[in-house]
Amino acid sequence: MIASMTGFGKGEASDGQRRAVVEVRTVNSRYCDVAPRMPQSLSGLESRLKEVVQAAISRGRIEVTVLLEGGGVNGGAPVLNLDVARGYWEGLSRLKETLGIEGVVDLRTVAGLPDVFRYAPEGLDLEAVWALIERAASAALGQCNRMRRAEGDLLRRDFEARIGALERLLREVEALAPGRVMAARDRLRERLAQLLSNEIDPDRLAAEVAILADRMDITEECVRFHSHNEQFLRSLERDEPVGRRLNFLLQEMGREANTIGSKANDAAIAHLVVEMKEEIERLREQVQNVE
Repeated sequence: MIASMTGFGKGEASDGQRRAVVEVRTVNSRYCDVAPRMPQSLSGLESRLKEVVQAAISRGRIEVTVLLEGGGVNGGAPVLNLDVARGYWEGLSRLKETLGIEGVVDLRTVAGLPDVFRYAPEGLDLEAVWALIERAASAALGQCNRMRRAEGDLLRRDFEARIGALERLLREVEALAPGRVMAARDRLRERLAQLLSNEIDPDRLAAEVAILADRMDITEECVRFHSHNEQFLRSLERDEPVGRRLNFLLQEMGREANTIGSKANDAAIAHLVVEMKEEIERLREQVQNVE
């Protein structure tokens, strides 16, 4: 079953002293991009949180917000990071001197910059906190994935309808294809008759028609197109991320449609090819949101 890359989930967990709240928001992206937002005092848990998220979601931009309330979370005092403060001071002073910028680099300027002070809660048991965050994150991810699968089911129905439309258009093309060669043969006969004063060599005519028929033959393209449609539908039933696979198949369908249009040399088929390409483009827009 396919899943959309758009979803939201929220989970909570409590141990009687503290409460963790995790919210997960996902949007489409080519890669798996996890963006956690959590208190600086919990930054040591960020890598663990990313692992949990990546185990549940394989593709998309995933914003994870962690809130923690309760005992030991808001206690403690800020701790000066002297190396960071010194780096800011030296860098700003050099920048001011090099560029001739007016103004004063003072304590207020440096103290307000990121990471000059870090928050150090007293007596915060990170392992106990992680147990809460992990439970809340699992609940949020579960809710988010249910939403993504529900939207994916709606996408699947739309995909099936559009692939059905492509199949119908392709069958119409195949029905028109044989008549093109017959019409081209008649036109060729008329041209040869004009050039050769009605003295037509049947063998030459047959050879020319055979060459023309080969150039106009779209059988292979139609067979491959049917195969791509079938693979697309089968991919929708796979229990794994298939967004990239679907996108690749649509690229191949587009190539086959272009080749059919260029080889057809027929106004009716050209019109059908335009409709096919419109359906492919609609599918491509929707597939961008499939995991």
